[in-house]
Amino acid sequence: MSLTRRTFGAKSGAALAAGFVALASAGIVASFATTATAQESETLVVAVPSDPAGLEPGANKAEPVGSEIILNVFDTLVAWQAPDFSELEGRLAEDWSISEDGQTFTFDLRDGVSFQDGTPFNAEAVKFSLERTKEMNPYVEASLGMIDSIETPSDDEVVIHLSEAYPAFMSILAQPQAAIVSPAAVEKYGDDFANHPVGTGPFSFRAYEPDTRVVLDANPDYYRGAPALKRIIYRIIPEASTRRLELENGGVDIIQQQSQLSAVPSEEMKAFADDPEITIIEKPSQIIRQLEFNNSATGSPVADKKVREAIVHAIDYDGLLAGVFDGTADRVYGPLTSNSWAYDPKVTDMSPKYDPELSRELLAEAGYGPGDLDLTLYSFQGSLWGDVATFVQANLADVGITTEIAQTEFPSYRALHVAGEWDIALDGRQPWYNDPDAHITLGYLSSLKNSAMTFRMPENAELDALILKAQQEPDMEARKALYAEIQVQLVDHVPGAYLFSPKLIVFARSNVDGLVINSAPPLNEYWGVSKN
Repeated sequence: MSLTRRTFGAKSGAALAAGFVALASAGIVASFATTATAQESETLVVAVPSDPAGLEPGANKAEPVGSEIILNVFDTLVAWQAPDFSELEGRLAEDWSISEDGQTFTFDLRDGVSFQDGTPFNAEAVKFSLERTKEMNPYVEASLGMIDSIETPSDDEVVIHLSEAYPAFMSILAQPQAAIVSPAAVEKYGDDFANHPVGTGPFSFRAYEPDTRVVLDANPDYYRGAPALKRIIYRIIPEASTRRLELENGGVDIIQQQSQLSAVPSEEMKAFADDPEITIIEKPSQIIRQLEFNNSATGSPVADKKVREAIVHAIDYDGLLAGVFDGTADRVYGPLTSNSWAYDPKVTDMSPKYDPELSRELLAEAGYGPGDLDLTLYSFQGSLWGDVATFVQANLADVGITTEIAQTEFPSYRALHVAGEWDIALDGRQPWYNDPDAHITLGYLSSLKNSAMTFRMPENAELDALILKAQQEPDMEARKALYAEIQVQLVDHVPGAYLFSPKLIVFARSNVDGLVINSAPPLNEYWGVSKN
């Protein structure tokens, strides 16, 4: 409606009034207003900070905007069930079973489902989609790469064989990369399929204007029922201040924070706190930000467990959350967040407490007096990481540890981290599937210490065996018990200082109803959302 007012703004007041009198006498004004209001109530406008990338499953590499669009245009075989996201539910699969050895997954598919181009969904489409993504996307090599073969005994049955047991595979099948594409559309559009994505989801792709917007229209034939919304518009607005102004003025309905990757939304929190037209939605995430020790650095001060213990007791965790984050992050007590299904509550009591005096005693026992220990604290670039690094630096200075902060561009940072050329460094992990494997295996398995940014754990046959057993154990309760044991061993080893988990924060107009935030991955589905 604001566009209508600007269009008429050049007319004189008399002419405008006369025009409305004439329209009103014909009954047109009321009809126009009713239609426009209906259109506004059926269109959801979402503000995002960047142009989407990876708009189709075969090429997606967990880009936030593109990944969310995928989960609204396509369907996966299974998904995590709202609102708790603690159990998997069937989507394109109605039922499934897993073999005793954890290597064979059998899925019974839904009947009568069609792609948005009118072609039928069936077992061959599942086989085509998963094999296509496995072949073209190196990002999924560690997960879909385990697929040994896929059988299609009938149109409504798919059997997937893995090369080894991998219970987290069910979580992998809920990711955007495992969404099912229309084989007919891929054949039609070829390499241009990313600009014409076709799935079975609640919304179909309509248009994309680079650096401007993406438009999705409701799929009236969606098998779960047509969405309440008729259209979703993703508006690309890089400036935070512009996004905030647009939300205040009703130009957008939702602002996403992209998991606080670069800044804390405390300014927006304060601006919207007393605004009855804005709802602030907060949810714990499974993202972990930590101070890592190079646990394989021979000759390093942090090779001494007493030094590691001294550092973790020197950090004021509650002060960090209250000061730097102003309540927009939660405490992390160990290698998993407390909302993970595998979290062991014992870790809460085992985790280090802020105790500067104990820290000084441990340093003395390790042979270090005030000023004897001088370390470089590596960090990502950006104001958020700078604030965290400065806070940690001050805490360590208080117990006699001198640190120099080195904020480093990501390519260089990753290179030195993987090479092991550091003692302490700020790092983090954002899981893209709801399984402890996303944090534990890559972060702590010693054989992977040189493959990515990890804690560089030293070889420990007992711990490594536990990690691999937990990764491959098909029984979920047994897996949970194994991960409980792993957490206890890791906290006892003190591989790092677990600092915080940023909350997932979404700002929405108060008339947006039914929005539920998922924690892993932090992507929104809009099938159940409406505007009143």
